[in-house]
Amino acid sequence: MKFALVAMGFLSISAVLNIVPSADTTASAQCVIADVSVQAAINGSQKPARQTNQVDMAADRSCVGNSSVSTSTQVQVGGTDEVVQQRRSRHRLSGGSNPYGASVNGPTVAVPVQVQVNVDNPADRLRY
Repeated sequence: MKFALVAMGFLSISAVLNIVPSADTTASAQCVIADVSVQAAINGSQKPARQTNQVDMAADRSCVGNSSVSTSTQVQVGGTDEVVQQRRSRHRLSGGSNPYGASVNGPTVAVPVQVQVNVDNPADRLRY
């Protein structure tokens, strides 16, 4: 009885191994650009912070398998002066190749993420 159960177990495992694709195959895709920016101002200024984020993303139509990732954080805490936070980011991708020879046809994946936070803190306006 034990032998039959063990034999059934090996047969089940071999059946699953034939279905699961090989772990050493890789995929190549279009290019990917990700740009993440966080700008935060927490202060007692009477004027809201001037926060700008200019992102320029471009890639050749034939771009394959390349990526560009940029992250940025600007934080200002305290005070009563006017806050100015400026950021510029530029991404350019081209070339690349698919080692498997398959053509990949599609646009570059562009992911711009922009978070701007402006918090008024009246406590900063108090004079001791």
